[in-house]
Amino acid sequence: MDVNNLKQILDETSALSDHKTKTEKYKSILQQLVEAKQVAPLKVFITHLTDESTPLVISRTILLSFTSSHKTLPEDIQMELGNFVLDRIQNRVVAFEEQVSEIRYNLAKLYERQENWRESARCLIAIPLDSSQRVISPEYKVKIYVKIARLFLEEEESGQAETYINRASDSLHLVKNQKLILAHKTCFARIMDYKRMFLKASLRYYDLSQCLPKDTERMHALSCAIVCAILDKAGPQRSRTLATLYKDERSQQLGVYTFLEKMFLERILKKTEVKKFAEQLKPHQMALLSDGNTVLDRAVIEHNLLSASKLYNNITFDELGALLEIPAEKAEKVASKMVCEERLIGSIDQIERLIQFENVGDSLTQWDKKIEGLCIHMSNIIESISKYPEFIV
Repeated sequence: MDVNNLKQILDETSALSDHKTKTEKYKSILQQLVEAKQVAPLKVFITHLTDESTPLVISRTILLSFTSSHKTLPEDIQMELGNFVLDRIQNRVVAFEEQVSEIRYNLAKLYERQENWRESARCLIAIPLDSSQRVISPEYKVKIYVKIARLFLEEEESGQAETYINRASDSLHLVKNQKLILAHKTCFARIMDYKRMFLKASLRYYDLSQCLPKDTERMHALSCAIVCAILDKAGPQRSRTLATLYKDERSQQLGVYTFLEKMFLERILKKTEVKKFAEQLKPHQMALLSDGNTVLDRAVIEHNLLSASKLYNNITFDELGALLEIPAEKAEKVASKMVCEERLIGSIDQIERLIQFENVGDSLTQWDKKIEGLCIHMSNIIESISKYPEFIV
């Protein structure tokens, strides 16, 4: 359609007095322009529609039709027209909140397909979610916030992702859509993972491995739970998590099971095994720490130190350094930190350059002792009751 002819038709339509006839005429023109897939005439139509001389009721109705119909156009034209509309109504956003939300959401999807995560997140952030002009459901708010958080995670910006997942958490108790709740849980677990809060991430991934709908998703979540548990600081809490994961029969089907087994059984890990496991890690899980080691290096050193405490009553700094394949001074520093944090039971003699381990026995022995103590306690209670026959049935 010629631009000059279009302007004349639009002026004639604008002059119509009947509201219903005018609306139908505008819709008809829009449909013809969309089918023609020509950008210039569509921009003329949008300019006319968003002009202040066009009644607001008409503008809102036709723009809402435009948000649906323009999705049939090629993606580059959708993006061009979507941004053009936003530029035209940027000073009247309050009057077009629903239309703006639809256009921005569509633009976000288009940017996401191009893997332009930041621009996609920017579009969603600009959607007005705290409005007095329209009713916005908790599901819609949570959906947008979770999507923003996920996009920031793709950019590896866990801080920004956490901000928006926390906003989603505020309305989550009002949401009944299970798919959306699971999306929130998944996003939260990933944020804990990115922030290197590996124990929390592992527990959340393990919870997801039991409630996600697809078997492949459950197994992937279980694999993530195992990896995060392995990367966490060595100590009693991690040992309990490793035990839970090791005893889960599904773990045997995963490639990380061999590494998990050695961790759980407190066997010393070799460099070749660590290198093979490192190939499965994500970039943020291989980031360098302040001491120059990666997260995996730290986890393996601490694990091997705990394993050594089960094999030796005492060991010199030099021998420990050779066992852990690190300098003796570094071995002493790691051991002293673990002793101070009560993750390793023992004492350090700096004069003799010796570490003395205090072996408290394995978990099964401790469990047996607790059962024995409980039985003795129950026996004492029964014996005490037997002294009073009137209480015996």
